[in-house]
Amino acid sequence: MKIIYLFIVLLMIPLNHLSADEGYAFKEFYEVKVLLQGTDRPSIEDGMQKAFEELMINLSGLSDSLENKEIKKALTQPQKYVTQYRLNSDDKKVLGVFSFDGDLVRGLLSKNSLPIWIGIKPKALLFLPCVSKSLFLDINNEIESKKNTLCQETKNKLLEIGAIRNVVFIEPALDFLDLNYIDLYQPQSENEHLKKLANRYGLDGWVACYIEDQFGIVTEESYCLSPFSKLKRTSLEDTVNILADELNKDFQLNIDPDIRNEITLKVEGINNYQSLASLDNLFTSNALVVSYSLSSLSSNGATYLLIIRGGVSDLRKLMNVNPILGKDITKDLGVDLQYRLNSKI
Repeated sequence: MKIIYLFIVLLMIPLNHLSADEGYAFKEFYEVKVLLQGTDRPSIEDGMQKAFEELMINLSGLSDSLENKEIKKALTQPQKYVTQYRLNSDDKKVLGVFSFDGDLVRGLLSKNSLPIWIGIKPKALLFLPCVSKSLFLDINNEIESKKNTLCQETKNKLLEIGAIRNVVFIEPALDFLDLNYIDLYQPQSENEHLKKLANRYGLDGWVACYIEDQFGIVTEESYCLSPFSKLKRTSLEDTVNILADELNKDFQLNIDPDIRNEITLKVEGINNYQSLASLDNLFTSNALVVSYSLSSLSSNGATYLLIIRGGVSDLRKLMNVNPILGKDITKDLGVDLQYRLNSKI
């Protein structure tokens, strides 16, 4: 049994910003960047398809959204959803930047009963034993240098995939009194330690990744586990996808496209035509709004009648993360939702 003692001052180190991607579900265009094999037409078309695949996973919050029959069909013709693209060159690498029509891609998900991610990024604890051990490695030793390189590659790959899947990873430096040891080869025991640490800091889950096998021999590729992978050690990418799929459930809308509801929404703080026009843009870009009409306009706000897919709680989730609106202030009788326009608009 191998035991590692950690004598490091307790510290939480954020590896990404802990803010929501406000307005993500309302974007007019979604820009996706991918590396291309070349500048010829087949390379561009291949990159366009990869960019569309990444967007479908990102916007739905589900890695298996690509298995949907209609999504598979749409992926064969990504140009229908692209408004423009450009090519950038950097250090002999060709980067394709593809811009997708927001209304079209949200409509594609909604019509096929797939969820839409509302822009809130879940946070998870990231535990890499090799990071703590790297402080004591002799980089002039070939084996230890290999360990250090693989450790850094693992960390970079985790951050890269986490960014794509909209998961914010936080890496802890562990307190000796708090976690005076972790048995690396007893997942059930390890699960309890990491679960307690994640809960203490209000995190939604955890991922632990390793670069050594049970005998301390460096592996060719790192492997990971999480509570959502049933504590089975799987590939790094699979583990992050399983984690992201599970955590994103709390920040998705999954609407039956055949359900329609009529609701009344009031917005206060409208003081000019520009403010009123911004609401038109808000409604037309909202994937849940089928139609809308202005029913009244007064000095204390505008009241709209909306026909929506789903229910009031679904629309509230989207409205609550829209940057042009303030917090939900629903209070008037006969009004289902009520907001104040952001003063910065």
